Amino acid sequence: MEAWPAIAQAPASELSQEQVVDMLRRLVEQGKGRTSNKLRTYLRAAYQCAMDVRVSASIPVAFKPYGVQSNPVALTKRDRQFDSADKRPLTIDELRAYWRLIEKLPGLRGRCLRLHLLTGGQRIEQLVRLRWADVRADAITIHDAKGRPGQGARAHTVPITKGAARDMQALERVGDHVFSTTKGVKSIFGTTLSGWAAQVVGDAIEGFQLKRVRSGVETLLAANRISREIRGHVQSHGLTGIQARHYDGHDYMLEKREALEVLARELTGGAARPKVAKPRRKAPSASQRAAG
Repeated sequence: MEAWPAIAQAPASELSQEQVVDMLRRLVEQGKGRTSNKLRTYLRAAYQCAMDVRVSASIPVAFKPYGVQSNPVALTKRDRQFDSADKRPLTIDELRAYWRLIEKLPGLRGRCLRLHLLTGGQRIEQLVRLRWADVRADAITIHDAKGRPGQGARAHTVPITKGAARDMQALERVGDHVFSTTKGVKSIFGTTLSGWAAQVVGDAIEGFQLKRVRSGVETLLAANRISREIRGHVQSHGLTGIQARHYDGHDYMLEKREALEVLARELTGGAARPKVAKPRRKAPSASQRAAG
């Protein structure tokens, strides 16, 4: 709206491929390559919805009046160099240092940052959209749409451990949104949560970014012999294969809760206890689930 006012005021059907590339290029020149790719993804999806409204009854009729006949984003190229994942997970010591910085942090900032960590480092943009309707005494449900274009979001249920429950109960239960500075009217932005964390950490952890908490949590769980499959269920890495998608109906709540309890123990006192070799915690087999 501010960067491209003329384009913003023009009919959606008049957006050209060249205009799209100009918008993406400006972001790249500002050093925001990852944002450029995200903008391209959002634009392409929106225009595809406006086109598909003529052939798919599941798309809201509100897209029809835009009169979009083609997708100006479809022929633009995504710049893969900006898609590389952050391969710098916080170390276990850095995670503990981060926990010490937020453990006693008062107010909304402290509660939100602790909940993000204690629920396993969920994707920031998904977590901040959490609604009170999706909060139970023992779990929250996040709606994960990542990698599911046109399929709708997948419900991802995360157990609430003892420490997380205290912070959840301390939040003011008004309006629709859990993470809110507007009495629940709207949620905070992911950038707001990331900014709060950066302010708290300052120079205490070199190169700190809140997104590194997610990979740090997985690293910590792996070091505690939590299997890759269980870690995937904790952080909603996605389900692959026909068996996982269609035949495995187990909810993994017990396994996820055990993993999050390990996380909480390691954050608060794991450094003081010697490591003891133990079997890696794996997902139950189909026969074990049937017997249970």
